[in-house]
Amino acid sequence: MLPTPAPTNEAAETACRTLLAALPREIDPGVARRVLEGTPARLAAWGEPPVVLECGVAAGSPTDPPVTVNGVEWTVRDTGDGFLWSTVGRTVNVSVAIPGAYDNGVELVNPLAAPVERSLPAS
Repeated sequence: MLPTPAPTNEAAETACRTLLAALPREIDPGVARRVLEGTPARLAAWGEPPVVLECGVAAGSPTDPPVTVNGVEWTVRDTGDGFLWSTVGRTVNVSVAIPGAYDNGVELVNPLAAPVERSLPAS
């Protein structure tokens, strides 16, 4: 379950393209990036079931306490069948939907933090 995309502009689209180009090929051993065909250019996915990153979404809920992973603040929401990690405090925010089949969301989000930090400045 992905959040509703935030309104986008050319700067946000450029930032998302930069982020997607910088994302790792693997986010955990055996959880490799997948080719996505016919999907919006702001999505990336890894593994099966897929861990899905979406760029250009609304910030995580301010009522959820943030968790910091390698300098990037995230909110984490239980979706019933997994967890939705959403950045807060970025000029462009991202979410990462992690299915319940994966045991540790921090291990999967950790390799995404550096590209987010470099590509999407703090606001």
